[in-house]
Amino acid sequence: MKPSRIADCGLRNGPAMLFILALAFVLLAAPLAVEAQQAGKTSRIAFVHYPARLSPVALAGLEALRQGLRDLGWNEGKDFVIELRLAESEEKLPELSAQVVREKFDLIVLGNTLVAMAIKEATTTIPVVMTGACDPVECGVVGGNLAHPGGNITGATIITSEVAGKRIEFLKEMVPGLTQVAALPYGHDTFCVRVVWLTKSETTARALGLTLQRPKLDPVMSADQWDAAFAALKKDGVGAVTVMEGPIYGIQAPQIAAAALKYRLPTVFPSRAQVEAGGLVSYGADQISLFQRGAYFVDRILRGAKPGDLPIEQPTKFDLFINGKTAKTLGLTIPPSLLMRGAEVIE
Repeated sequence: MKPSRIADCGLRNGPAMLFILALAFVLLAAPLAVEAQQAGKTSRIAFVHYPARLSPVALAGLEALRQGLRDLGWNEGKDFVIELRLAESEEKLPELSAQVVREKFDLIVLGNTLVAMAIKEATTTIPVVMTGACDPVECGVVGGNLAHPGGNITGATIITSEVAGKRIEFLKEMVPGLTQVAALPYGHDTFCVRVVWLTKSETTARALGLTLQRPKLDPVMSADQWDAAFAALKKDGVGAVTVMEGPIYGIQAPQIAAAALKYRLPTVFPSRAQVEAGGLVSYGADQISLFQRGAYFVDRILRGAKPGDLPIEQPTKFDLFINGKTAKTLGLTIPPSLLMRGAEVIE
């Protein structure tokens, strides 16, 4: 059989022809790699958030996302724009999510599980990037697993069970003679993250010989309810408190920390910002870095990757912060064991 012209040329010209063929392949593949980001197109990204008031962490995280995209070569205003879409209440999330879908954004970024669950119900086609939503597999946000999420949702996540128990352990180390800990969850009884968090907290408390109390609270506490809540905990003989991740709790950090200090109840929180507000100790992933990592996923998707093919990432580093001033006010000594674990003391 007579060889084709391309095969014939390749046999005669050897390395030169191989180079030409390789170059041709690259040139043909390049348009596929940037299919989602056409020349001259400005991609519209919706940042969907609840509550409508962004916490200091969310504000810093949003800027970290923008900076991350700029570092990856994207020009804000020319290559992409980020538009905020904010829900005034949890009940408004389905309506807001449907509105975002109607607006036909190129991509959606979100930061917590409640928003992720609402967006999941609203669209299976628009790419979605999480920047710290908790427990997406347990909550049904993704249909696959972390390594192979499938569908249209990927990003960075926090697995609640990995941090909830540690917070109980740190309270046990910091508070001599501790016997009772109150768990202040977030959301309604069936909220998936709440269930995971409470289960792990209770398992750890039992293993440490502690009693975990579950006080009845309003599913979404208002800022002025915390004083009465902590007064009741103190009256019930609680010795320390663990507070769950919750979008409203980030905003109410000053009120929660003030009530904890007023009633002299050592309290552990999820984030550094809550310790800076006066809380005793926090343990969790750097949430701002999760937003920054979100830029990687946005970049990949805008260049043509499918969200379902991008493994969902978990934090590799968890930070422990202690408010030295609060510890002194409560008459507590910071154990050397926590300092040896890399705890950072904030004065």
